[in-house]
Amino acid sequence: MGKNNLKVKRYINQADRYIKEAEKELSENNLLQASEKYWGGAAQMVKAWATAKGIQHNGHMWLFKAVDNLSEEEKEPYLKKQFGLAGMLHTNFYEGWLTKREIEDYAQEARAFCDKIKEIIKR
Repeated sequence: MGKNNLKVKRYINQADRYIKEAEKELSENNLLQASEKYWGGAAQMVKAWATAKGIQHNGHMWLFKAVDNLSEEEKEPYLKKQFGLAGMLHTNFYEGWLTKREIEDYAQEARAFCDKIKEIIKR
């Protein structure tokens, strides 16, 4: 397995770990921590895809640009919306204004985003 393949696998594993931790935090009503970990899972999954493609991903701007490329390449415009909702969860970590119900809704989209990206990477 090449160096980039190891990095991709590490990013995927970290994304899975963050999502699992987010689920626990949400079940315990730790809404800020849950929000941040759902975002972290989505961001790590983008890093996995970008690394596999050799695309820059260091920083928020580059993550969003990578998702734009991914969305176009896959002809899946909804991926950008899902990642945007994950970004709202990241903002919520700092602002704390989303309700639990909103966090649950956005978290569902973040999980679906991660699952879809993992499927794309494995092709």
